[in-house]
Amino acid sequence: MALSYGFFQHWMPNQTETKYYQDYATALEEEGNKLPQAEKRLDKAKELVETKAQEWRAVVATKTPLPDVNQRGVNIGVQGWQLVVDSKKFRDNIQRAVNAQLVKGGVKVVGAGPQVPQTTDDALAIMNDFYHYPSIAFPVVILNLGTVTVQGTYEQIMANVRSWKNMPRYLAVADGLQLTGTAPILTGTYSLVVVGYIRGNKVFPAVPQGSTPSGSTGGGPGGGFGPAGVSGAGGRPGAAGPGAIGGPGGGRPGVAGPGAIGSGGGR
Repeated sequence: MALSYGFFQHWMPNQTETKYYQDYATALEEEGNKLPQAEKRLDKAKELVETKAQEWRAVVATKTPLPDVNQRGVNIGVQGWQLVVDSKKFRDNIQRAVNAQLVKGGVKVVGAGPQVPQTTDDALAIMNDFYHYPSIAFPVVILNLGTVTVQGTYEQIMANVRSWKNMPRYLAVADGLQLTGTAPILTGTYSLVVVGYIRGNKVFPAVPQGSTPSGSTGGGPGGGFGPAGVSGAGGRPGAAGPGAIGGPGGGRPGVAGPGAIGSGGGR
């Protein structure tokens, strides 16, 4: 009885527990042996991320508009009335860039050529329809310019089509080229899409017209954009953003600025 008691109450449980600890130690050792491999994979992942980041920075430097309307780009972190004015200038500059690219290679454009859509006088509509924000997570101009028709020699037309990939400040794709006519003068038609990523750290806030709730930052949908230093040209807490959709006068604390684009400030 004494031997049975010692075996079942002490020796066998101790042996079982010891085996559990040994198995656990073995598993920890196996996982520890994997650590150098995990560190190597982490370093490799960091290198890949940095490589892709450098590639994208190179694209940004040459294939995106500058954040300055005076340099044919645009800054969308301004007040509503200024955004309306600057976006019209930006639209005209995009049209000039497209027009310059259309004649590359020495071709002749048939018809009026593709037209960049005009912007409205509503700052919020411009953000939604022209810059596709916030429906897309970042502001971007996407222009499906339809069919382009040009005339020239085969070499001229091919040079024209290939030149779109080198369009300064924009990403452009010419696709579906079709040639008709009799050499040496041919007619070429292709579809054209131009994309412009917008640079900047601030976005015009989508301030709703009407009263601003007390303590609001005057931010975008869901409060995403608000005071300076976060995003947008939003006002201080409890006040509407500067000239919120309206004139530069803005409104008193707790009241949005006038709804119409203009120079008058709300009381």
